[in-house]
Amino acid sequence: MITHYATNAALAHQFISKRSELTIEPTVNTPFLRYSSAHQLLMIKGSSVKPNMHEFYSNALETFKTELRDSDRLKVYLCFKDLNTSTAKVLFDLFKYLRTRALRGTDVQVVWGAEVTNQEMIETGRDFSEIYELKFRFLTDLDF
Repeated sequence: MITHYATNAALAHQFISKRSELTIEPTVNTPFLRYSSAHQLLMIKGSSVKPNMHEFYSNALETFKTELRDSDRLKVYLCFKDLNTSTAKVLFDLFKYLRTRALRGTDVQVVWGAEVTNQEMIETGRDFSEIYELKFRFLTDLDF
């Protein structure tokens, strides 16, 4: 298995089209991101509060959608400490895509994680689940 580790999104964007595995380490304003086509997995964990998060996520999400377009199963793990409106816009697009895939018969698994004391983030996950009619599994015993 080939894995690429990057310390920032710009560096990762150079490699993502060549790799089926991507890991971006977190910063103060950006989350840990892991994409694996072999495991049909997208994982995001941490703070997502940089002003233009679309730029951070765009290539990883596009690769996720392209490489796994024929997959019968998708797993998405989203564990946010906090997020901003820029991230919420990215998530709106992701959840629309996942809902479309689920309606076409793909087994879509979404896990939403937050610290048990972060009720706002737990409610945000519940809201997304209701809006997009996706079944989320909620985890609240996470360490950030």
